[in-house]
Amino acid sequence: MLSDPIVALATAPGRSAIAVVRLSGDGAFDLARKVVARFTHTPPRTATLSTFRDPNGQPIDRGLYTAFPAPHSYTGEDRVEFSCHGGLATPSQLIAALQEAGARPAAPGEFTRRAVLNGMLDLLQAEAVGDLIDATAPAQVRLALAQLEGGLSERLSDLRGRLVDLMAVLGYEIDF
Repeated sequence: MLSDPIVALATAPGRSAIAVVRLSGDGAFDLARKVVARFTHTPPRTATLSTFRDPNGQPIDRGLYTAFPAPHSYTGEDRVEFSCHGGLATPSQLIAALQEAGARPAAPGEFTRRAVLNGMLDLLQAEAVGDLIDATAPAQVRLALAQLEGGLSERLSDLRGRLVDLMAVLGYEIDF
């Protein structure tokens, strides 16, 4: 399974007030310590204000970071989300600092792929993530959210269970 640290911009690039950069994988907290002054992952899922620095110790930005220890994260791995000021320069500098610390650029959809590989999502839920991102109408959003929350997966699991039960009864009937 892939578990090396990956980093990517989670928000659309360009002019904005906030940009979110995601870091996930083995050693994510160690890499974050190289960029965040006084990084801590406790308490988990708590936004902490800090200064982000490049490898030379020069400040990149002052923003929030949130640590998500494994297995209680989207990917099932240790994950850190950085909320920095938007635009082109600041998020790029933050990503470059994390890459210099040891993370590699994430491939498109790699965070969701890791969530599937680590059992956090099934394939139908992963497909729903893409559907939700591509949704242009409220009805599409509702359907994608229902699928993401496991509605279709639960129905299919129920049908599978019923088919297994039926196969057991048929096997029993054939034997006797």
